[in-house]
Amino acid sequence: MYLHLPRAAHRLKNVSANNKRPFFSTYTTSLWIRFLRFNLQSHKKLETDLEKLGLTPPQFYVLATIGYAGGLPFGEIGAKMMVTVSNLTGIVDRLEEKKLVQRKRDDKDRRVVHVIMTEKGAKLYKSTIPIFEKSIAEIFQRLEGPQQKELSTLLRKLNEPRSADSEKATRV
Repeated sequence: MYLHLPRAAHRLKNVSANNKRPFFSTYTTSLWIRFLRFNLQSHKKLETDLEKLGLTPPQFYVLATIGYAGGLPFGEIGAKMMVTVSNLTGIVDRLEEKKLVQRKRDDKDRRVVHVIMTEKGAKLYKSTIPIFEKSIAEIFQRLEGPQQKELSTLLRKLNEPRSADSEKATRV
């Protein structure tokens, strides 16, 4: 799901009723909007490149998530991708229709369903890696190596849990 913002959104100034203190600073709001736009643009680029292979970005992310492990339980894939199991079900359904993955019940706990890549899925995934890496390189080519490292460090810091409670919430 995308959040579409008007072009003038960066000019918004949310001020409290007493007009003394803003709810949020214009700079941080502008930063968030820039980040959102970058995310949407890079997602669109990746979407266009993966479309040539008949995959959507979420389908590719499922293949990439299980690619290294060979197969993972539904819940673990959802947690790694930060999507709900119900969202993941539709993505896996479409991958299964394409014969790229299959579902397999756990031998020890029948409630657990693993998603396993088929031979066809593994072959396709392997062929998507260079395309994905080229796409990502093109997205970040405007930044030099040290800038990319700095951005990576900053994003890692933003992704760190703020407290024990928020850490638990992100794992759900």
